[in-house]
Amino acid sequence: MASENGSHHDHGRSVEVAEGLPVPTIEIDVSEDPVEGWNLRVLTTAFEIVPENVSTAHVDGEGHMHLYIDGEKVSRLYGQWHHIGPLAPGEHEVRVELSANDHSTMAVDGDIIDATAVIVTGEMDGHATGHDGPATREAQEPHPSVSVELVDDPAGGWSLHAVPSYFRLAPENASGDHVDGEGYMYLYINGEEVARVYETWYQMPPLPAGTHDISVIMRTNDHAPLTRGGVVIAAFATLEVSEDEATMPDGHEASPDGTHDHHDHDHDHDHGSAGEPTRYDADLADAVQTITVDAVGGVPVSGVRRVEVDLGSVVALMVTSDAAEEVHVHGYDILRAVSEGNPAHFAFSAAIPGVFEVEFEGSGRLLLLLEIS
Repeated sequence: MASENGSHHDHGRSVEVAEGLPVPTIEIDVSEDPVEGWNLRVLTTAFEIVPENVSTAHVDGEGHMHLYIDGEKVSRLYGQWHHIGPLAPGEHEVRVELSANDHSTMAVDGDIIDATAVIVTGEMDGHATGHDGPATREAQEPHPSVSVELVDDPAGGWSLHAVPSYFRLAPENASGDHVDGEGYMYLYINGEEVARVYETWYQMPPLPAGTHDISVIMRTNDHAPLTRGGVVIAAFATLEVSEDEATMPDGHEASPDGTHDHHDHDHDHDHGSAGEPTRYDADLADAVQTITVDAVGGVPVSGVRRVEVDLGSVVALMVTSDAAEEVHVHGYDILRAVSEGNPAHFAFSAAIPGVFEVEFEGSGRLLLLLEIS
């Protein structure tokens, strides 16, 4: 849905476009993603997006953008494209405004420079519909790679700088057909899916005090994790957050539903219901390897492990949980119920090579990585 240029009058901190300089313009387009959520595209003129200068002194003609949904600030935008997760049924206003490096709103004669679009969602609009793409895709030469850096924001928080090599970020083709060498990236925090990343800069969500594992994986247009030699292509970093840093700074905002966890299962298959037989099912008595995962509060007690499994062997999983959930083995479309006192204990034939996620289906929490080779 295309935008209308806004005429909101600014009642907060703003900076006027300097006399004699061209007046920046902004347009937005919001389109429903074929698998889940909405894809936002922002077009500007006479305005340079410079994420590396965020929270520094004002410079005429440069800055970043702020995204609002239904009047609530959701995130900063550091590029043309951004993925919006599913929204509740009804009418929603999406608004993007231009912001200077120091977070002042860009304005002309007191009117902020922004653009607005309206989304009208039904019961299923923007929600995951399942995707019949492959579990993984093997990268072709030259092999892509990705590097990540967590950059301190002078105003508080962090920016993620993720740079792919031999790989084109193609958000305009998200949920489309596979094309070698293009796709997007996906951000995980502590093994949990957080968001699609369409640009090389992304504002990190607020985090509680403690140690956090940050990972960025590469995905193809059709949402398959990209692999090299059967191993998912990814980059990793560790972030230590102090008690002081854990306080939410200005400019860090919640998502439209008030959380920061976008469980975007956009690479899931239509895997049916828990307990439904699959062609990979095997007898527990034939298992040559048993992998145990104990989850408390939805989190694996021993952390997210990567376990090697011999291709063609029968492997058993034993998952315990203090809450009702469903264990999903990606790639094999196995879904098994688990609850307190009722573990999910099952076996399957490891017939497909690659690296596969085992997660709680409801929360999207990653439990285990199976490296089958």
